[in-house]
Amino acid sequence: MALEFKLPDIGEGIAEGEIVKWLVQAGDTVAEHQPVVEVMTDKATVEIPAPQAGRVTELRAKPGDVVPVGQVIFVLEGGAAAPKASAPAPAQAAKPAAAPPPAPARASAASAPAPAAPAPAAPARAGGATLAFKLPDIGEGIAEGEIVKWLVKEGETVAEHQPVVEVMTDKATVEIPAPAAGTISSIKVKPGQVVPIGTVIFDLATAGGASAPRTHAPAAAAAPAPALVGASAAPAVERSANGPVRAVPSARRVARELGVDLGQVPGSGRGGIVRRADVEAFASTPPAGIVPAAPSAPALAPAAAPAPARPSFAPVSVPAGTRETRTPFRGVRRKIAEAMSRSKTTAAHFTVVEELDVTELVRLREAAKKLGEEQGVKVTYMPFLMKATALALARHPELNGTLDEKSQELVHFGYVNLGIATDTPNGLIVPVIREVQAKGVLQLAAELADLAERTRSGKVKPEELSGGTFTITNAGNIGGILATPVINFPEIAILGVHRIQKKPGVIETPQGDRIEVRQYMNLSASVDHRLADGASAARFLVTMKRLLENPGLLAL
Repeated sequence: MALEFKLPDIGEGIAEGEIVKWLVQAGDTVAEHQPVVEVMTDKATVEIPAPQAGRVTELRAKPGDVVPVGQVIFVLEGGAAAPKASAPAPAQAAKPAAAPPPAPARASAASAPAPAAPAPAAPARAGGATLAFKLPDIGEGIAEGEIVKWLVKEGETVAEHQPVVEVMTDKATVEIPAPAAGTISSIKVKPGQVVPIGTVIFDLATAGGASAPRTHAPAAAAAPAPALVGASAAPAVERSANGPVRAVPSARRVARELGVDLGQVPGSGRGGIVRRADVEAFASTPPAGIVPAAPSAPALAPAAAPAPARPSFAPVSVPAGTRETRTPFRGVRRKIAEAMSRSKTTAAHFTVVEELDVTELVRLREAAKKLGEEQGVKVTYMPFLMKATALALARHPELNGTLDEKSQELVHFGYVNLGIATDTPNGLIVPVIREVQAKGVLQLAAELADLAERTRSGKVKPEELSGGTFTITNAGNIGGILATPVINFPEIAILGVHRIQKKPGVIETPQGDRIEVRQYMNLSASVDHRLADGASAARFLVTMKRLLENPGLLAL
C-alpha cells in the first residue's frame, strides 16, 4: 500500500520547512527509522526518518523548496495498511479500524487539514483505532528523554497538535503534541522517568482509524474537549476552516499561563507564526471586540497599580497553606545538579581573583552602544569580555581545553568556543558561541543576543549546547562582587564576571598621585588544579586586566 508522507509538525510549532537534501532517491528501499530527507525548520536542520520499511517511489519536493507542514513530500510503498508516523519518528497504530472509510486513512502526525466534512460528536473508542505513541526522535540525535510533566490526564479528550507532554532532551525542554484528535486512553510513563527514543509513552484512541477534523477549538460535542491553550475559561473560537495555529513553544506556554486563545492572536513571525511577544502584547492590549479569558492562576493576572513604597519593612504574613511548597526534583534542575556534583567531586577547584579598573571600558561601551543601535544590535559588556577572553586564551592555551576521559588525554584547542552560562526560567543553561577568536565585538554582540533569546525561550538547538572549550559565567547584572565559579566539566577552566561598581581610586600622573572616582570590577578564574596550575590562571587574569583596562588593545 502506498503511503503519502507529509512534512510533519515536530512539536516546535513550525509552519513550513525547507528541503535541504534528500538522503535517498526514488526507487531506493529504506528501513523503518532510516533518515530520508534533511529539512530546515526555524534555523534548525533535522533529519526526517521513514515511518516504516518500504520503497520510495516518488519524491515530491526538490532541494531548496519551502513546503508547508502537512504537504506530501514523498511516497513510500510498503506492506503496512496504515502509516505509523509520529512527530517525526513513527508511532505505530496497533490495530486498523474494523471498517475503514472510503478514503485512505492517513494517521500521519502532522497531516494537512482534511477536506471539509461534518465533525463527529467526539472521538469514539468503539470502532476506532488505538495509536501507540512512541517518544519521537525529533531529528536532534537524542537517545533518550526525561518526562518532565504531563499536560493532560488519562481519559481526557485532545485536539490534534494539542501539547500533551513536556520532555527534556539534552537540557532543552520541548512540548510533544498529539498526532491526532482523540482520547488519551493510557499514560505509560510517570514524570521523572527517563525513557529511550521509541518507547511508547501514551495510547491515543482515535475515531474510525483516522484523525478527527484538525481544529484547535473543539467542535460542537456533547462533552467538549479542552481548548488547545489549556484548561482556561477562554471562549471557543471557530477555526475549523483555517487549520491549526502555528506558534513557537514559548508562545504556547505563555498563552496557557495567561489564558489567551492562540487563535485570536495575530502572528508576526514568518508565515504568520505566533511568537511569545505576540501573546504578551495581545494579553496587555487585546484588539477591540476581543476579550482574553481570565488567567487560570490568579497570581498571573495583571496587577493593579503598585502601592506606594512603605518607609520601613512591615511584617510579612504567610497565607494558610503556603508555608511550605514542594517541587519535583527533575528536569533541567536535576541535570544541573548532576553536572555540578560531578564537577565538584572530580575537578580539583582552585580560584584566582583579580580587580580591574574598567573606567575606559565603560566609556568605550557607551560609544559602542550608539553604533550598535544604528545597526540594530544591543551592545553589552559581554562581547568585550568574550573578545578579551579569546585573546587571553591565545596567549595561555593551557586553559583552553578539556580532558578526554576515555583516552586520558588533555586536549588543547587552537580556537575558542565560549560557553555562556545563561539564566533561564528552567535553570542555568550553557549554550556555546563558536570561533570567538575570529569575530569582532559587534558580531559577537549580535550572536550573543540571538543565542540568549533562543536559550531562554527553549529554542536553542542541542548542537549549540556542546563543543565548548572554555566557559564564562556573568552574574554582574544581578549583583555580587565576587564568586568562585564551578568549572563546566570536562573543561579545564571557567571565568566569573562580577558587578561593576564605582569606587575611589589612586591615579598616577607625572604631577603625582591623585584620587578620583573610577569604575572597578572583579574577575575570578577557577581552574582544575589537576590539569593546570594556579600560576596559569593568575597569568591569564593579568592578561585580561591589561586588555580590559586598555580596551583599545582589543582591536590589535
